[in-house]
Amino acid sequence: MRRSFLYHADGQLECDLPIERFREALKQPDQLLWVDIEDPEDVDVECLLEVFELHPLTVEDCIMPNVRPKLEEFERYLLVVLQGIRRNTEGRLRPIELDLCVGENFLITVRTEPIKVVDEDRIRVEKKSPIIKRGADFLFYSLADSLIDSYFPILDEVEAKVDELETRLLQDSTQTTLVNLFGVYNELMVLRRTLTPHREILSRLNRGDLPFIKPSNAIYFRDIYDHLLRMSDLVDGCREVTTMALEAYATIVSNRLNEIMKTLTALATLALPLVIVTGIYGMNFSEHPLLHSMRVVIHAVSLLSLVSIPVMIYFFRKYRWL
Repeated sequence: MRRSFLYHADGQLECDLPIERFREALKQPDQLLWVDIEDPEDVDVECLLEVFELHPLTVEDCIMPNVRPKLEEFERYLLVVLQGIRRNTEGRLRPIELDLCVGENFLITVRTEPIKVVDEDRIRVEKKSPIIKRGADFLFYSLADSLIDSYFPILDEVEAKVDELETRLLQDSTQTTLVNLFGVYNELMVLRRTLTPHREILSRLNRGDLPFIKPSNAIYFRDIYDHLLRMSDLVDGCREVTTMALEAYATIVSNRLNEIMKTLTALATLALPLVIVTGIYGMNFSEHPLLHSMRVVIHAVSLLSLVSIPVMIYFFRKYRWL
């Protein structure tokens, strides 16, 4: 699906222009053309190559998914690849890609799926919002700002999970808690891999030395950069808390295992004298001097108890088991 908007210097806004009008609009430096393409088709690819004269590698980047965000300079435009974040049907985080080509008097956005923040900005433009009146670079800023800010609800949700698991760990350190901890840790890694490459891009944009970005509008990208730094710090902080929680879980499990081993050792120590006696009396001898005397058996068990119990109490107190 392709949507287009042409803003005239006199404030007039045209929507859904035919492709034939694009060439004419590009020749007018006082006009701004925004073309938003969702799930590009062959006719859209042909339009990008022939009408806007984009480099074939740029078109390839627009129609194929990219591994990471990037910024590339061309003679007539800037190519910027940004990534947002959303949850899929299974509840897992995954990046969503938005490709932007910023020229002197045009902006092209390409996406393979609906992106809520882009649709919201498109509706604002249809209502003649000022974001389209200040040039292609300011419209680009508005879209980038909305896309980066869409991370905040996800980050708040992940941070709440981290706090909840940190509290639950001391009360219920079960296998379920461990699985949830690893799930949150994986989400933080996805956020970190997605956010980190944007730093270099936004750092270059807010310097104001790139073509097609006016110095008066470059300062707005500094605000996005500040948001990005705050989100990166939040992700790093949550990662540290999650890492410490995993280490605490391992310590709790180890301590629990030690307590179990202490109990088993105490039981084995209590049973050891009895095992020795029963072992002696259980030998396969036809004649045994004490085999048929109940009195001797009672004296033997009493003697073993009198000897073994004080010895066990001594060692238990020595090693602080009691």
